[in-house]
Amino acid sequence: MVKLLNETQVSEILQKSLATLRRWRVIGQGPEYIKVGPSVRYRAEVLEQWIDRLPSGGDGHRLAEHRGNVRRISARA
Repeated sequence: MVKLLNETQVSEILQKSLATLRRWRVIGQGPEYIKVGPSVRYRAEVLEQWIDRLPSGGDGHRLAEHRGNVRRISARA
């Protein structure tokens, strides 16, 4: 059985407001959702995959913009 989450549950998981989730849906961003009648639902598995694809950091480097180009700068510098 597929586990479906409502928008309040997803809001709590992502620590984003309901307004943000609703705005993402309007502009076609954020995690994939389905409509069950008038209700919005998110598949738990799809939400997890979406989170896994988000950019992450914390590898001891930071990104800096230099004249429109992005280059890596060591945190030790």
